Amino acid sequence: MAKNCDAIDFSDVWVSALDGGSVGLWDRDIVANDIRYSRSWDMILGVDDQGSRCRIEESYSRVHPEDLESVKAAIQDHFDQKTAFYEAEHRIRSQNGCYKWVLSRGKVIKRDDGGKPLRMVGTTIDVTASHELSDKLKMQQCRAQADAERLAVLAQELGERSNELATAQRIARIGNWRWDIPGRCIWFSPEVWHLMGRKPQDSPVSYLQMRSMIHPDDYEKAMAEFYRAVREREQISQEYRIIYPDGSIHNMLTYAEVVVGSDKSVMRLHGTTQDISSYRTIEAALAESEDHYRHMVNLHPQIPWLADPLGNVTEVGPLWFKLTGMTSDETLPEGWTRAVHEEDLPLVHDAWLQSVSTGEALDIEYRLKLQDDRHGWFRARAAARRDRNGRIIRWYGTLEDVTDRRLAEDSRRASERLALRVLRTTGDGVIVCDKGGIIKFINNIAEKLLGISLNCVGSKAGDFFIAGHSYRIGQAIAAVSRGNFNEQFEVFWPPFDAWYEINIYSGDEDIPIFIRDISEKIINRKRLAYAANHDLLTGIFNRNSFFERVRECLVEQRPGNRAALLCLDLDYFKEINDLYGHPVGDQILRQLALRLRSCIRGTDLLARCGGDEFAILQMGVITPNDSIHLAERISVAMKAPFDIDGISLSSTLSMGIAVANVGFSDVDLLYKQADLALYEAKTKSRGSFQAFRPEMQLKSEWTKRMRTDLLAAIGTDQFFLVYQPIMKASDQSIVGVEALLRWHHPDRGIISPTEFIPVAEETGLIIPIGTWALQRACQTARSWPSNIKISVNASIKQFENNNLAGVVRDALTNAGLPPERLKLEVTESVLMTENSVSINTLKEIQNTGVSIILDDFGTGYSSLSYINTFSFDFIKIDKSFISRICRPGDREPIFEAIMGMAQAIRIPVTVEGVETVHQLEYIRGLGCEFVQGYLLAKPMSETDISRVLIYNGGISNYRSDYSESNNSV
Repeated sequence: MAKNCDAIDFSDVWVSALDGGSVGLWDRDIVANDIRYSRSWDMILGVDDQGSRCRIEESYSRVHPEDLESVKAAIQDHFDQKTAFYEAEHRIRSQNGCYKWVLSRGKVIKRDDGGKPLRMVGTTIDVTASHELSDKLKMQQCRAQADAERLAVLAQELGERSNELATAQRIARIGNWRWDIPGRCIWFSPEVWHLMGRKPQDSPVSYLQMRSMIHPDDYEKAMAEFYRAVREREQISQEYRIIYPDGSIHNMLTYAEVVVGSDKSVMRLHGTTQDISSYRTIEAALAESEDHYRHMVNLHPQIPWLADPLGNVTEVGPLWFKLTGMTSDETLPEGWTRAVHEEDLPLVHDAWLQSVSTGEALDIEYRLKLQDDRHGWFRARAAARRDRNGRIIRWYGTLEDVTDRRLAEDSRRASERLALRVLRTTGDGVIVCDKGGIIKFINNIAEKLLGISLNCVGSKAGDFFIAGHSYRIGQAIAAVSRGNFNEQFEVFWPPFDAWYEINIYSGDEDIPIFIRDISEKIINRKRLAYAANHDLLTGIFNRNSFFERVRECLVEQRPGNRAALLCLDLDYFKEINDLYGHPVGDQILRQLALRLRSCIRGTDLLARCGGDEFAILQMGVITPNDSIHLAERISVAMKAPFDIDGISLSSTLSMGIAVANVGFSDVDLLYKQADLALYEAKTKSRGSFQAFRPEMQLKSEWTKRMRTDLLAAIGTDQFFLVYQPIMKASDQSIVGVEALLRWHHPDRGIISPTEFIPVAEETGLIIPIGTWALQRACQTARSWPSNIKISVNASIKQFENNNLAGVVRDALTNAGLPPERLKLEVTESVLMTENSVSINTLKEIQNTGVSIILDDFGTGYSSLSYINTFSFDFIKIDKSFISRICRPGDREPIFEAIMGMAQAIRIPVTVEGVETVHQLEYIRGLGCEFVQGYLLAKPMSETDISRVLIYNGGISNYRSDYSESNNSV
């Protein structure tokens, strides 16, 4: 700031440097209250003076009125040393009366001993382009380029003003640099170093340093532009990004021009660099704001519009053009009136002229001709925006489609005209009184409902509603007449044993009273209330009502008394429904509810939770045995068969019990415990009951883990098949093989099928697992002798996707196995469905040549009935029927009956589970054709079964190695 800081001489060199630029310098003498401007500052405003001086009041008069206070405040903050320097972006009036946007920065460079500011210098940059449309940005860049080039020259030529120039550069955030082409080095001014986010250095900048500063994505392009300037000797301007040491990224604008030596070669590049990050941020925010406004305008149902102070419309929302079909040229500034209905045009013209001339807000409705030749009603509203002096700057308005509202109002008026006619013919009783309670109107229905005469018109309503049963009506009429509110209530009318709904409304002049007979509604309401809390089929509590009461009962338990929750499930109910139909099932549920009621006390709660699920809350439980005794009473009650229209049907109940101690109030947990106990009972033996034990929860969690492990096992080669031969009973020669699924868990080893098959069926994972087993078995059997058949089990779940026939065909086709060599084993549960899908699927599979075997025959609900439902090729008798044959002479009458039936209808029989010589001799004596069991052959691996089947030259003459003389294996 050198020595002569009391006056700044804007030298010809400086003036020349800033001539035509967009950066002006100014010097304010705070004591003298004047300010001096550089010629470039005057150029910003279009003034021809060679630098000017004026009073500060005159300078403030150029600032836009809306910005003046903020400018003064920013300067004052700097005077008070609240800010390091003064900075303000505002509008300033140019010589032609138009406003420009400028960015002013300054700093007090001299204060007295008391800190009072004496002198302040700064710059003013024309940033009008930042506030205009983006297509003007290029012009701004050109001006900034020229300014930066002149500032670079100024930095070289005005050595004596270097400090002041450095201050100006720091305020403007512009720096200059010099690139020595022959010397391959670059010199930065201190401000450029600051712009680069680094401390100033006296040494030149190397190319390697430049590469580390410029963003990697911009470096090649930036350097190419510099080289082009050297090559083509052109002035250039370009933008690129700089990476600060802290990782932040800043946008730079650089201008450069070449300096040619005496030998006509390019000696160096001179240039300036300016941090324009703030401009880019403002520009992005402006674009976002414009895009936000545009989306709001496009989506808003109202049409925004603008007008100048004289009332000329200057802008209108796009919805206008869509509705009217007019173009912008046809609409602006006064063409919009051509869309106004000719009958409404004078009103619109006068109203708008009145608003423009007085400045009053506009609010008017009129009709517009729309694009489809319809006329719609619109509400136009507008308000003026004024400057600080109260002058109107612009009108802001909206146009709202109110066609629907106007139509509704027209309809309402028509409805009002109709109302009186309706009152006379409505099904409700109607009485109209004035505010004094005098009856003005009464229709025939009111006369009949209340038993009063039409002659009461003109009388006081209170005189007719004084009896005990009508006193409520009289009181309500009196209350409404005194206050501005409505009354609605229901009242019982003893004279006619009826319920009425009374609605009394407070009007401006009249009090209408509507009376409706709701006797049927009251009855239905009671029915609905009952239905909301009870199961309509059985008349006992439903699930929601039951558990609400359970919560209340648990909270109200008395010390020493506990409660028990019993979950009950009717066994084989689905099978009964499928066989006999839902009407029979419904009757069983009704009779079951009666039996359960007879087993509980009056303090206990009984509910049907849905389907065949019931629940009992037993109160006053002293010991857990009390709940056991209740379960036993229920089991005894279930021993008697249900008599349904002459049909005697027997069933059992599986029950789970959970006891809640005093203070236990978690209903969900109690139900979960009872449900787990029920599941345990059904799993162990249907028709039994189990009390909850903590290990059941552990078992439930184990089942969840099993599901997860099964899901992970699919596709990871954890499943494999073993094969058990099926032999002729007569000579033990192998005629077939059954494929049995096994699972080798990576952590737990071999898991029994009895553990994972139920879980796989429950989750549906048996479908992909079963498909894999079928494909693998067919591929394995392809290499066996042609007379050996392979048996594969199919789960009921595999029938539910209606694609099992296709899966079987694909497995046979892919393996190249003839259909006649495949046997599909199914249990009777496949046939126990409500539709014929499963049977049709079996027939489709059987028609391809595949044999169908009824597995586990005799263990189900009604196996014999399914023999006639479907023509099975084989039946397989469950091992439970021969398990009790332990010694010579033992017999099993049911097994013998099944064998006799099978021989009578000529269905081949396979008996599984043959484990002793006595069992083999017994079934052989009954004429059984085929056997399977550990006595003859255990399940073996794919390799072992293949070795056995191709034994003796590929002919299946394998014999079991048990000794006929041994009594057991």
